[in-house]
Amino acid sequence: MTEPDDFGMSAVRTMAHVCDPVKSSDHSGFWKRWYERLVLGSPVLRERTTHDPSDPSATHDFESIGGVRIGCSLVIPHDGARVRGALVTTHGYTNPPTLGSAAHRWRSLADNGVAVLELRLRGYPGSQLGIGDQTLPDESGAGWIGRGFAAADASEWILPHAIADVCNGVRIMRNILLRRGGVRLEIDPELTSAGVWMHGESLGGGIATIASALLMGRLPGETIIDRLAIALPSLGDWRWRLHQECTGTTLDIRRVIGAHADRAAELVDRVRLCDSAVHAAHVRIPTLAMLATRDSVVPAPAAAAVYNAIDSGPGRKWRFVVPCGHCEGGIHNSRRHALFGRALVDFFDPQHRPMDAMERWEPMMNEGERVENGGAR
Repeated sequence: MTEPDDFGMSAVRTMAHVCDPVKSSDHSGFWKRWYERLVLGSPVLRERTTHDPSDPSATHDFESIGGVRIGCSLVIPHDGARVRGALVTTHGYTNPPTLGSAAHRWRSLADNGVAVLELRLRGYPGSQLGIGDQTLPDESGAGWIGRGFAAADASEWILPHAIADVCNGVRIMRNILLRRGGVRLEIDPELTSAGVWMHGESLGGGIATIASALLMGRLPGETIIDRLAIALPSLGDWRWRLHQECTGTTLDIRRVIGAHADRAAELVDRVRLCDSAVHAAHVRIPTLAMLATRDSVVPAPAAAAVYNAIDSGPGRKWRFVVPCGHCEGGIHNSRRHALFGRALVDFFDPQHRPMDAMERWEPMMNEGERVENGGAR
């Protein structure tokens, strides 16, 4: 018998948790208007020429909606090796590492033929030119996710803008694979798909899921996103999580709603526009997810609801379970997190289909600290 998690659920109930699928009243109209605005621009990745003191290690940037400069780090194969895939990745809610230090994480993947675009969401260090630090508490005490959330127009909320930043990063990397301008890389002439891969952890995992859903089916007969990997994905099951004692994004949203109690129903409906578990039902690509059985920052049941809603079908999505998410869980937990990092490299190996790459990891998805027959491919 396993101990209940932070919300009184057993591990089995936590992993089986599902989201209320009802969408916000303005879901279709809002995202239709959002997409029309997204495609008005044609972002191009360029080497950074304007210094951003919030993170001087940013090597590149591009202009996203509203003219905001999004700072990036582009990690490419050494010694002119050819590119066989492209990955867009972003970060969690608090204290993301500098772009320079984050780039080291992706070096082995890049040297395997993957061009990795690590970006910083608007208002975070590296993406503060012209808009300042958007992570500071507002008048309600809420952090980044509260910016613009209570504005008269929902389109002023920072979160949909950040989702557009990630989608623009995907558009950029797709154009690079198709040799359509911007940064020029040596693309493998045998590359058969210009589908981009996505990765995100915590806040980034929720955003990557929403972005993947919003880009699904936009090109008849072609995929824009080919693979998705998420770890402890946030932003899911707002109807449930707003009633739980949590920190992070949940606490900040509750602070804003509390400061506008007369508009509580309106704002609860608004936050559901960006429910990653609702959007996940439109994700139909190979997906690897790391989920925890205990986590009070990104509530473990809500993260599981995101994974459970993904419509990739049997044999095309994998759930890697760790004991603890945003908390210390001892050496066993640390080893499980490290194993997921190795599985991630295999999942994004351009030489193998995800189904083939994950086959040897399947016995390790729920427990264990060592992979048989050597290390990561």
